[in-house]
Amino acid sequence: MIDKDAHALDPPLKRLGAPVFDLGELCEREGGVLGRGAFGVVRSIEGYPGLAAKEVRLDGLGASALRSLRFELATLTTFSHPGILRCHQIIEDEDGDLIHIIMDRHDTSLETLIMKHMRWREPVSAEPIIAFAAQITGTLAYLHGFCGMDVDGRPYQGVIHRDLNPANVLISEDGNRVVLADFGLCRSAMASGTTRAGSPAYMAPETLIYNSTSPASDIWALGVIIYELAALKRPNFLEGKEPKDVFINGWKPDLSDVKNDFIRGILERIFVLDPERRPPAKELASLLQKSDVSGNRQQAYGTSLEDRCMFLEAILKDANARIAALEGQCKEHLATTKVLEDKIALLTINNPQSELLLLPRLIRAAHTNSIETVRMLVEGGDWVSKRDEQGRTALMHAAQQGHVEPVRLLVEKEKEKGLQDRSGRTALMHAAHNNHSRVVEILAARECRKTYSNGRTALMIAAERGHTEIVAALAPHEKGLVDSSGNTALMLAASNAHTEAVRVLVEHEKGARDSRGRTALMTAAQRGDLEMVKVLAEHEKGITDEDGHTALVHAARAGHREAAELLMEHEKDVTDWTMLMCAATLGDVDMVSQHIGERGQKDKRGQTALILAAQNGRDDVVKFLMKYEGGASGWTNLIYAAYLGDVNAVKDNLHEKGCKDITGMTALMWAALSGHKECVRLLFEKEGGMRDIEGNTALMLAAVRGHEQVVELLKEEVGMQDVGGRTALMAATFIGHIDCVRLLLEHEGAMQDKNGWTALMLAALTNSTKCISLLLEKEGGVQDTGGHTALMYAVQFNNKDAAKLLLEKEVGIQNNVGWTALMLAVESDNIECVKLLMEREKDIKDTSGITALDIAMQGNHKEVISIFR
Repeated sequence: MIDKDAHALDPPLKRLGAPVFDLGELCEREGGVLGRGAFGVVRSIEGYPGLAAKEVRLDGLGASALRSLRFELATLTTFSHPGILRCHQIIEDEDGDLIHIIMDRHDTSLETLIMKHMRWREPVSAEPIIAFAAQITGTLAYLHGFCGMDVDGRPYQGVIHRDLNPANVLISEDGNRVVLADFGLCRSAMASGTTRAGSPAYMAPETLIYNSTSPASDIWALGVIIYELAALKRPNFLEGKEPKDVFINGWKPDLSDVKNDFIRGILERIFVLDPERRPPAKELASLLQKSDVSGNRQQAYGTSLEDRCMFLEAILKDANARIAALEGQCKEHLATTKVLEDKIALLTINNPQSELLLLPRLIRAAHTNSIETVRMLVEGGDWVSKRDEQGRTALMHAAQQGHVEPVRLLVEKEKEKGLQDRSGRTALMHAAHNNHSRVVEILAARECRKTYSNGRTALMIAAERGHTEIVAALAPHEKGLVDSSGNTALMLAASNAHTEAVRVLVEHEKGARDSRGRTALMTAAQRGDLEMVKVLAEHEKGITDEDGHTALVHAARAGHREAAELLMEHEKDVTDWTMLMCAATLGDVDMVSQHIGERGQKDKRGQTALILAAQNGRDDVVKFLMKYEGGASGWTNLIYAAYLGDVNAVKDNLHEKGCKDITGMTALMWAALSGHKECVRLLFEKEGGMRDIEGNTALMLAAVRGHEQVVELLKEEVGMQDVGGRTALMAATFIGHIDCVRLLLEHEGAMQDKNGWTALMLAALTNSTKCISLLLEKEGGVQDTGGHTALMYAVQFNNKDAAKLLLEKEVGIQNNVGWTALMLAVESDNIECVKLLMEREKDIKDTSGITALDIAMQGNHKEVISIFR
């Protein structure tokens, strides 16, 4: 999509579906001439059959006239009536000689219809004439009642077309609708202008004689159009004479060529010299909409005195209504506004995109980058404090859309800095979320350090989404802050693999730890993100978490060899790991032999190289080190035999039963961890039910490694939990060992750890559909300490398959703050999960009254919003 051109007076309403052009693309797509109006040429746009471009020449206009023209053209984009040709975009060329108006294209007009009937000498029947006239008067009533402020900031009511003629009344493809076009030079109805514009044949007497225009002038032009449709020729009131010699007191029109009495009666009311005596558009629209000119009724108008009286009574009644309306003009304006609001509400039901029309005017202008309108309204000052239903101000809308100039205009006018919407987001947060760096630069100093519901800042939002330029702009202002989970912006960037954002943030937030004492480097190491580890290692090496583990330990325990090798260079001294321990962890026997002189030492956790090698399944290293570190590690011959699976050696050393090594592990535990079934069978009777220093049982260790036959042998240990409350079932589920899950479900299903997590939640987190299918019946609907369900965790991580399985069991459940799975899916912008949940949870509100759609709109999740429509 083309960026907005600097010369665009008023960009298109993207949400209403029109493409965005810049001047270069428009010139490239210039098509043939479709027509010529009073003020310019209309051309087609290649590739867009539904659009046309009108060129308006600016040369010869003075500065004041040019300023007024630009303002009036900008006003065109604010019209919202089905009877007005939609104007999508206005572009001024670089030299300032032309303005291009992008609008809807219609290939047929009333002029074409009239010429067709003239050629075939076929009269136009009364019914379409009255239908067209009713539509035109309805549109004129909207225009003449339109309220706004002129280019000088003065309020006005009413816009005059000034060039109403058949060529400017376009007909829809089905022939049922007409729209008014050629609005390039409309003007305020309150200004008694003297600039003549339009086609002379359709000009009112006051325009021809005094160059004066008013809403009544448009009504006269409408009368000429109705006459032309009814008689298939224009009225010749002047007959070659000067207007001032014809339109004198006592003048009456010759309407003998108009055969239909109802139409002639309407024209008699229109063609009067005094503009004040002509019926206003609203009154005419009412009469035309009530008319019935079909069949016998049409004939009755010419023959029935009773019908004529009814007609005159209707005119009198409408005249009285007009007087009453003029007397209570203020009340009328309020009533009109209410009617328009109701109509817009009805339109919104059928066209959700029209919801933009419901916004207060300044907010709408800011949202659509209508710079001149924003400037005008800001100077007035009354609109600045208004908010939409989500509590967002005009500044928030402009920031959300990335409209720089409206932001500049609005930022100094909001009296209170850092206003927040209903979700707690500021304009700065909206800009950061949507990667609008220029807007962030404007707002950073003014709105920094604000947080919303989960404690997130604008910097955290940008970091989580990888918006590096914005991260750089905000880091000096918001560095060091943490969210409700203890995460910094650096941690969020690291956990989402945004390397460039991490490069920026590490200078500001290095060394910070979350609620578990973990750093960004530890997170990267545990994930095996080598590039991230390279960036962070120099800055966060040596820090330990609450369990005393460094990033090196996290990498080694997770089996990420490259990351561990890299971290060995940085942390071997910090962890008290010797080179022997590092080599043992990685299983490098040659390296182990080179550093055997370091044997017998323990790291800060009291582990030897032998223990580290055994934990990581480095059998060759274990065999090599046993004679050097067996005693220091607390390894008996029984433990050594159990680890290796040597059944005969186990039998020979059963007298050592019950002994634990320096980590608290028994021979049974090492046999279970290594999957040696026969050794487990021999040892269970002697050591069953024992725990290591972390509370692990032999069953849990077997489940972690997925040794289902060993799990079957150890089932008497079911129901036991480690120091964190975790069970063997949870361990098997998290790794995805389905056979172990099947064995353990009956005994440990529905158990929860200290945070309330179940095995089902872990399955949802890892998208393990097989495990979910097994666990759902027993654990579905269970909530953790925060009120979250397995479904909620599935949608947060966009695990669609898991969510499908969980839907029926857990849909509609809310967490401790009232959020549903749909809300979490919307917040995470996970489209497929949103589609899955929308119909079932879209109407649920959280504890503050917010729905999932509100969250989508607050976060400007455009694709999500389109799904709700």
